[in-house]
Amino acid sequence: MLQRPGDINGLLGQLEAKSRYNPEDLELMQRLSRLYLRNGDTKSAEAVIERILKLDPDNTQAMVELADCQIRRGAYEEAAYNIERALELRPGMSAAFIAMARLHEAQGCVEKQVSFMMRAANAAPDKIDVRLALAELLKRYGDFNGAIGQYKLILDMEPDLEAALFSLGTMLLRQNDLNGAMESFRKIISNNPGAFDAHFNLASCLFRQRKFVMAANHFRVAQRKPELAQRSLYLMAQCYFKHRDFDSAIVTLERLLLLDENNVSYLKSLAEIYEAADEPDMAREVYRRLTGVAPERPEFMVHLASIMITLNDLEKAEKTLDTLFRLHPGHVEGHRILGDLYARRGDYRSAIEEYRRTLMINENSIEVFLGLARVYRAMENSEEEQQSLKRAIEIGCEDPELFLRLGQLERTLRLPASIDRFRRVSELAPDSDFAKEAEYYLRHKAA
Repeated sequence: MLQRPGDINGLLGQLEAKSRYNPEDLELMQRLSRLYLRNGDTKSAEAVIERILKLDPDNTQAMVELADCQIRRGAYEEAAYNIERALELRPGMSAAFIAMARLHEAQGCVEKQVSFMMRAANAAPDKIDVRLALAELLKRYGDFNGAIGQYKLILDMEPDLEAALFSLGTMLLRQNDLNGAMESFRKIISNNPGAFDAHFNLASCLFRQRKFVMAANHFRVAQRKPELAQRSLYLMAQCYFKHRDFDSAIVTLERLLLLDENNVSYLKSLAEIYEAADEPDMAREVYRRLTGVAPERPEFMVHLASIMITLNDLEKAEKTLDTLFRLHPGHVEGHRILGDLYARRGDYRSAIEEYRRTLMINENSIEVFLGLARVYRAMENSEEEQQSLKRAIEIGCEDPELFLRLGQLERTLRLPASIDRFRRVSELAPDSDFAKEAEYYLRHKAA
């Protein structure tokens, strides 16, 4: 009787010793050959299998295992001969079809590899591991519909098989079948609440469906897996942000920054959340950090300068823009922000010059036309303000306050489009103060 070995080499030693005393024990030799193969000793495995075939020339399993050894050392013709011999003796032998698939894989013939794996799966319809291998093969070579079909066949036989449910879910997610994917991931979780990868993928589906509260709950579970922790926390923060739960989003990102204090994505998201939460002073500090961490990215200097202008910190805004133009000469958005800076200082001619310089490169910038409109309003130039606002709307601006202002200007300038502007305000924001004011013009003035 075999002793319990300490490792695979110990077991190998025992089998070799026992085989010497029982040179005709086929079962023992088969175990020994498989152990050699598992240990990477193809030559010894092949020698033992050849001894088996001398004692039992019609042993089809040994023929297939010998072919596997020959495939590993590149003896493809010999391998094909042994597989074909096995199939002559046992037509429809699943293991032989699998070996033939491996042979064609080694030879780089994908079509035949897939064909023989299909024959193997059809020859052994009850062997789920064979059909799983076929599904994975189809997925690897881009036949996603074929892979999905195989996973569904597997689940018809074993509805709770987690490997098939997970693979099917990820395939459906890739094909944007979110409901089908979610069904698979939910079934996994119902059977195994600790399936963190399933929680993560289910949360990703919910996030794409804009179900942010539900998604955050599953990301919270997924973060318990170390490999998923940071991604889950980051996406949790995005869920809170989308749901306008700014405090939770900020706390979550600060946790992430404790793990990776200079992560650009985390800092960028934190700055954006502070802006959305109307905390420009905090956003300024984060953008200042970003300009130090990623000076090669000009958008952070642009944001920093813009926030400084909002906070009326004009000297520092100008210094930031000087740095921007030194590192990134001619930056278009930088010139627009410089126009905002001049406008805030009351230097309207310089502001107009900067805005026009920007339009020479990007003639469809809504922000530039809005900036021009503000300048012309300050200069009491109604005609130019009206033209600027009209152009912003033509490009795609849908701000109800802008439509109201444009309607007022066009009414003052006796232009016929004003009634349509006031009606558009009511369509965009029917319950707003802008809509009430627009209704006033429609009822009492526009007529």
